[in-house]
Amino acid sequence: MENQNYEQPSQSSEDLFTGMPPMPSNNLPLAIISTILGCCSPCWIGLILGIIAIVYSSQVRTKYNAQDYDGAQKAAKNVKIFSFISLGLVVINIIIQLVIYSIYGIAYYENYFNQFK
Repeated sequence: MENQNYEQPSQSSEDLFTGMPPMPSNNLPLAIISTILGCCSPCWIGLILGIIAIVYSSQVRTKYNAQDYDGAQKAAKNVKIFSFISLGLVVINIIIQLVIYSIYGIAYYENYFNQFK
């Protein structure tokens, strides 16, 4: 038996049978996690950005099924952008709180919460 080389069909970004590009990931878990952790951001801006990310995440499948492939790709990109900004705000807030705690100690927080009593 001779060693025969079979040519593999070239894999393009489009599905070979339907001619449609693959559906981009909607990153819903990332959007949900950024929404939940967004409650720890200043003025809850991260929460608002997380909710916007969830809305864009739900648009990915809708736009893909409507054959708006570019719109689905842009919505998937927006999910990542808004989610990462939300998570970045949470990280910045944690760093700021650690710096305040290391400088002023627990007395700062006690005075802060006593103002609301």
